[in-house]
Amino acid sequence: MKHIKLLYTCALVALSFSGVSCNDSESDLLEPKLFFEDKVVKVEVEEDTYECEIASRISNMVKNEVNITYEIGDQSLVDKYNQKHGITGLLMSADNYVMGEKTSKINAGELYADPCEISLKNISKGEFGVTYILPVVVKSSDIAMVEGSNVAYIVVKKPIVINKVYDINPNWLDVRLPVSCKAMGALTYEALVYADYWNNLGTIMGNEGVLIMRTGDLKHPDNELQMAGDGVAMQVPDASILQLNKWYHVAFTYDGSVGTLYVNGQKIVEKTMGEKTFNLNQHFSIGYAYDYDPNRKWYGYMSEVRLWSVARTANQIRENMMYVDPNTSGLVGYWKLNGEDYEKRTEDGQNIWYVLDQSPNHNDATSNNGRRGDNGASQSFVQPTVVDMKVKLE
Repeated sequence: MKHIKLLYTCALVALSFSGVSCNDSESDLLEPKLFFEDKVVKVEVEEDTYECEIASRISNMVKNEVNITYEIGDQSLVDKYNQKHGITGLLMSADNYVMGEKTSKINAGELYADPCEISLKNISKGEFGVTYILPVVVKSSDIAMVEGSNVAYIVVKKPIVINKVYDINPNWLDVRLPVSCKAMGALTYEALVYADYWNNLGTIMGNEGVLIMRTGDLKHPDNELQMAGDGVAMQVPDASILQLNKWYHVAFTYDGSVGTLYVNGQKIVEKTMGEKTFNLNQHFSIGYAYDYDPNRKWYGYMSEVRLWSVARTANQIRENMMYVDPNTSGLVGYWKLNGEDYEKRTEDGQNIWYVLDQSPNHNDATSNNGRRGDNGASQSFVQPTVVDMKVKLE
């Protein structure tokens, strides 16, 4: 069981001086007010229970005792949090927490209230990837509030554990996307990647000559993350960001004007590219570029590969690196690569291994070994290579 004390902060409230005298402004600024110091705390633990102690405070000491009460907020506060942070968190069920004393006080001459205990429970029974939000509201009739800082959010997420991944060497995935992907004016690439060997022009995903995510290039380091294609040339400023034998979440977004590269949820570089459309129909591959140079593959492992028809926000990328709801709007294809998402089909007397798209779009990929077959060569379909390996982002 773990413990955390949440002592919540707020920023200074800007004052409007229009029609207000200097003395009035100083008086308002120095007036003691009640608030939470930190307005958000994130809990992500493997334990089934978690103990929180929360406390509010006042901005200046007062001569009289201040009585306060704590209560759990409603769905409207969760909606505000979701809107601000771009997520779809759920109001935590009453079955998942126990609130201790709901009343407290701040003694005369002190700043902090006695803490209120909140016990979180049944954390392990939550769904993977789902965020649960518990808003806590502080109130008092003895003192004014700092506007906007009387709510603290406890944000609980069951940790995502990935223990099986795909070995992309020598296998790779071929995705024949529909006609609707011929002119994509906004998009996002995402993947969890692990390299055990750097290959110049190592391909992660995309359509060669149109828009491809890769590492290395002529006169560039082999481990330099890049985006390349029709009028696109982006690379991270520091190639040492990616190292061998480590897991990384890499992402690229294009919003109709600006392209942005992310590593482990952090924005690394962005570039104004102007208005473009990208044709990803029929030639989209994962871990492979094209038949002209079949060595342009990814030498390592992958998991959680996704293609979107929207530019995901920085917060959406950061909050969903290990998992995303397959029904999320804008998801074109979602290949989990976890060993539970492939099947063998017999078509025209040939056994073909498919990696299933987890989105509702059924953009299933074939698992291949060898060339794609664009220049007369025949495709070789093979069972995906699944290995036991834990994904851990550092």
